[in-house]
Amino acid sequence: MELNICFYAVKGRVINYKRNSLQDVIAPTTSGSQDKQQKAEEKKKAEKQQQEQQQLELDQDLVQDNDGGDSLTSSLAIEGFVQGASDDYTVQSQMAAYEVDEDARLQQIIESGDMEQLAEIVLNGEGGRLLNLKCKEPEIQAFLNNVPSYMEKIHRVHDAARDGSLLALQQALDRRKFAIAKDDISPNGATPLHVAVLFGHSDIVRYLASRFPETMAITDNDGRTALHYAATIKDNGHFYNVLSQLGSNPKALDKLGHTPEFYVDIEKSKDVLTYTELLSIFGAEEMENQLLSDQGQSQPVSFQANPIFKTEQGKYLADSLADPLIKALTEIANKRPKDPVAYLTSYLQQFMAERKPLTEVVVHSGSSKASSNSTALANSNPKLNSSRMTNNRTDIIELDARSLAEQQQEDDDEDAALAVQHLEERDEHGQSMLHFACARSHRRGALYTLVEESRIDLTYRDELYRTARDVALQANQPNNAAEIDRFLLAQAVLGDVETFDQLALQGYDHILDIEDESGKTILDVATERQNEALVSFLNSLRTLEEAREELHQMIRDKNVVRLKELTAVPNAKWLIKTKNYYGRTALHIAVLKESEEMVQHLVQLCPESLKVTDNLERSVLHYALGTNFCETVSRILIQNGAKRTAKDLKGRQPSYYFINKADILRLQEEEDEAR
Repeated sequence: MELNICFYAVKGRVINYKRNSLQDVIAPTTSGSQDKQQKAEEKKKAEKQQQEQQQLELDQDLVQDNDGGDSLTSSLAIEGFVQGASDDYTVQSQMAAYEVDEDARLQQIIESGDMEQLAEIVLNGEGGRLLNLKCKEPEIQAFLNNVPSYMEKIHRVHDAARDGSLLALQQALDRRKFAIAKDDISPNGATPLHVAVLFGHSDIVRYLASRFPETMAITDNDGRTALHYAATIKDNGHFYNVLSQLGSNPKALDKLGHTPEFYVDIEKSKDVLTYTELLSIFGAEEMENQLLSDQGQSQPVSFQANPIFKTEQGKYLADSLADPLIKALTEIANKRPKDPVAYLTSYLQQFMAERKPLTEVVVHSGSSKASSNSTALANSNPKLNSSRMTNNRTDIIELDARSLAEQQQEDDDEDAALAVQHLEERDEHGQSMLHFACARSHRRGALYTLVEESRIDLTYRDELYRTARDVALQANQPNNAAEIDRFLLAQAVLGDVETFDQLALQGYDHILDIEDESGKTILDVATERQNEALVSFLNSLRTLEEAREELHQMIRDKNVVRLKELTAVPNAKWLIKTKNYYGRTALHIAVLKESEEMVQHLVQLCPESLKVTDNLERSVLHYALGTNFCETVSRILIQNGAKRTAKDLKGRQPSYYFINKADILRLQEEEDEAR
């Protein structure tokens, strides 16, 4: 029986013994050849000799310490030693007492219902240990069932941080904790912020650090924050300054006792840690020159090659050229022609030939009144060749003419009036005036007054799925986000459950994050005011959100059986109508997955969901006509009351997407990635 190395502490001196076998640590016995008295005397004599030898070694150590050698303090720092020996002379050790049965420990955590510890395991990048585990408690089992989905999203967050895709990162971050979660794709316990800094993605660094300030305090396995990483980069202090301005701590100590300020002096710290070493941990050391290509001996660029326009010049160029150039560049990026310049020239010539004279161009004003979109619809997608455009244009224009007539008859309808309000409040990119206001600084209370007086919808999401509060944090305007939170805290004081129910239905994911200046959460405020109905709703909100996410995931997986189980509950309509981070309902996702059975089931349970629109006011019929197999699904939607004349924020009716499918097909790709 082999035993590990053990440690003895004698008068502060730690002595290392290694026993090779059980016989070495147990006093040998005989059948009676020696009497007990003789054994006791020999034992006493041996102990005395051992103590004298230990005292001699201790004296030698003290002399050595006085001469500048190792001190007793360093010896005492060793953990796991024991005092004395047991009666049977077997070695005692705290370090190797027993091997922990991890499976049993996990099962104990599950059975105790400790959700926090389970979440911590997933956030530490160890969610694989929870796969296939079972629990009798429904709430815990629901969490375990969602672990693969959580792991996939965390992986996508890290992947996006490394690749520099802000949109992909925002789409995967449907849980605040995912911003600090770790994943095996990023070694040494790095978080997404560490990764974004290391790979030089400034937009993601700003987004994570401003939107999720807690990310700046999380460390890797060596105790280093993202600011430690930034300090090693030869980028003239760019990332270091960005993180410092956003509140990162320059005095934080890593496990070697060094602060980020220490690593700023690259010559001084090069023997401890370098940017190249950090990249090598990620297997990307060859990228250093590429990532820092704008540093060092770069050639100066002339003003003529990269002109800087004044504000009014930039606005003029954006208004007059943005639309055709963005479309053209998108085409070039997708098709990658051999001669991009020639392709761009050809595209712009085609654009000039197809557009109407400037005096006849109709610009969408944001209203759904008679400001016609027939011009936009007649100017079909450039991907279509001219012959196809000629064949389809007449039909589209006729269809729009009929649709406009029908729309005018529906202006008095309540839903049409609401749609008009939404269109007038937002631009074609989904941004309201609150989005624009949140990107700028204001005097204290100004934004609160704007929200209170305008009563603008806080849940509006732009085409990047950002609420106004998200824009405030991304633009490094935390005071604006605090003003929005303060407005909602005032609603919590009033105890109006309907307000928060509507926020949740619209997919507003900041409700439970709200705190006042003293650190009280919105739940604490509602509890203090004894608003029992609101307290009950807030306590159930997380469960409702998780049920929604599971429902959406089952639709993506086309698990019809589980879908029917989840919707066989009293609040099924709420689950079907509520939106997720993307602004989509269960019915939107079912249409994108082109599942006739699921669409039929959801429409029968909740026909009201036909009127719910996404972040850009697109209905489920807009989605259906943009899919490749639209006939059967569209028929179900229309038969149950879907409006063919509804317009999205760009003024497009569902018929537009029947010909121009690119936007909807992109949404299908997003849902495939979300599986």
